[in-house]
Amino acid sequence: MPYVKRELPPYPCECDVWDTLASESRPIVVYGMGNGADKLFDRFEKYNINVADIFASDGFVRGHSFRGRLVKSFSEIKATYEDFVIVLSFASSRPEVIEMLSEIDSKHEMYIPDMPVAGVDEYFDREFYNSNYRAICSAYNSLIDEESRCLFASVVSYKLTGKLEYLLEAYSSKDELYSLLSKKTVECYVDAGAYNGDTLKEAEHYFGSLERAILIEPDPKNYKRLMKYLDNGCGVVSVAVNAAAWSECGEGAFAESGNRNSSVNSTPSYRHTERGVRLVSVDTLAECQVDFIKYDVEGAEAEALLGSEKTILRDTPTLLVSLYHRSRDIFAIVNDLYAKYGSKYDFYLRRLLSIPAWELDLILLPK
Repeated sequence: MPYVKRELPPYPCECDVWDTLASESRPIVVYGMGNGADKLFDRFEKYNINVADIFASDGFVRGHSFRGRLVKSFSEIKATYEDFVIVLSFASSRPEVIEMLSEIDSKHEMYIPDMPVAGVDEYFDREFYNSNYRAICSAYNSLIDEESRCLFASVVSYKLTGKLEYLLEAYSSKDELYSLLSKKTVECYVDAGAYNGDTLKEAEHYFGSLERAILIEPDPKNYKRLMKYLDNGCGVVSVAVNAAAWSECGEGAFAESGNRNSSVNSTPSYRHTERGVRLVSVDTLAECQVDFIKYDVEGAEAEALLGSEKTILRDTPTLLVSLYHRSRDIFAIVNDLYAKYGSKYDFYLRRLLSIPAWELDLILLPK
């Protein structure tokens, strides 16, 4: 668990990754395609940033194009340009990919702009940092331990600079994460954003006392995979609901993708199709004592937390809340929860290693 001692970047921030790229005189090449590259190109238009080429890893180039440009291999890029700047447009948590990107970053100038998963019109740039500085400081100061505060500062530094070094200086292993989560006995677990059952499987592994699980998953394809996992011999009594966790029960719009990026009220990408979805609150499902609630609901965390208030006040469960889907989640959700529950909980921040700064979680442990 590496943690470099770090404080928040200076205020006011005078330059961010977009300013740096806009002033760059060397050729800028984009590494990767897909939804992330679409967002990146749209952002480049605002800053009049010109892209010289697009490339993929050697072995993955088969004459295809993206946005009317022929996709080249990394070998072709290195043969074409003597010096160039790389802008990464995809995400990964695979160790071999992170190792490969670290190797590239050691030899070439590389930037990994932070692009929100949801709320795509709000970027964590210098203007955003400066206008929200007091709220950011408040969230930073609410964290209980130095590791959390160093991680917070590293993530903010990454968001402003786009530099890989900040992502590599503060993260935890899954064992370390669950060691913190396991400080309170967990018998009943609510999983808001259960995906295909992978987090339930983790909970079964790490929480030896787990007896019951309430699972909420809105995407039909993911829900089908979840039910398959349950049918194949889940070790705990489980109730699965094909719905989205929200502040209240009802119906809503849903952008489905068959993966972790399915979301309620998000801006659909070219890979998403929108349909109606059932909305449920945790409070309507949690009839018994709840010991742990996980929220990973692709940008709807604030709403799902509102729909859990009665359960939180009644049971004081451990909370694990994703903070990486929207730019303001890293401080807005922290400050909101601290105002409501600061007297009952200690606030921790942890992150599993990934590129960009995904897998960032706020942990509330009962005092």
